[in-house]
Amino acid sequence: MESLFSPDGSIDAPLQALGFLVAAGLGVAIALKVIIRTVAASGVGGLVRQCASPDVLAFLALGLLIPLNLFDHAVQRLDGVFRPEVGDGGLVENLTICVMLFPVALAVGRIGQRRQYSAFGPVALTLVAVVLIVAFGEEISWGQHWFGFTPPEAIASSNLQEEFNLHNYITPGTMELAYYLAGLALLVTGARLGSLIEARNGDTALLPLRALLVLSGLLMCHHIFQELAELAVITTGFLIWNRLDEGRLEFRARPLRALAAI
Repeated sequence: MESLFSPDGSIDAPLQALGFLVAAGLGVAIALKVIIRTVAASGVGGLVRQCASPDVLAFLALGLLIPLNLFDHAVQRLDGVFRPEVGDGGLVENLTICVMLFPVALAVGRIGQRRQYSAFGPVALTLVAVVLIVAFGEEISWGQHWFGFTPPEAIASSNLQEEFNLHNYITPGTMELAYYLAGLALLVTGARLGSLIEARNGDTALLPLRALLVLSGLLMCHHIFQELAELAVITTGFLIWNRLDEGRLEFRARPLRALAAI
């Protein structure tokens, strides 16, 4: 598995590069399909209106971080922007964990409330909050580097980076495979987003969200982009969750609507 997915993250590793090129080709095909369908349905003006959404700013910001990511990998480490090889820190990781906590804060603030148009009920909001709190803890190794504590010897000796977390027990090759498959799933979700959710009252949020899903999926498909990919995935997930919570979007399938409303 390690030889197939190049855990060292070298961009010139043949099979890793090939997988990334396949994902890039799929992403371009999806983007062209979405643009052509949007123009056919609402004209160039409709495409421009959708591109004027504030969500496009998130897409542009993430896109601007890509050359910095390449510079960090190929030229000189940018430890203030990206995290060091071992440990936590850096602008990208700190933004990721901050975005993780936004839905948690909103969910806590709405305890006992029921918003009229929100797609989510209290159980669904609680579940989202719990998942994000666990993800937050894993991302910061449960505060190991923040508070400077040393994990027990049994953990330090068996964990790949001697950190107090679970995800570093996963072998690099398995992690590469998981990220790649998740990237492909995000690309497909970007292509099929309109069959999962729909806009209320002519909202124009779907095109930028599709673009963010495609970008997130593409970044997930190569090791050197995976820290940036985590920020892209969390940002995209938050925006979709927020639009559903505000009632600007709703689930198309009745079972999904009923499950989320619990």
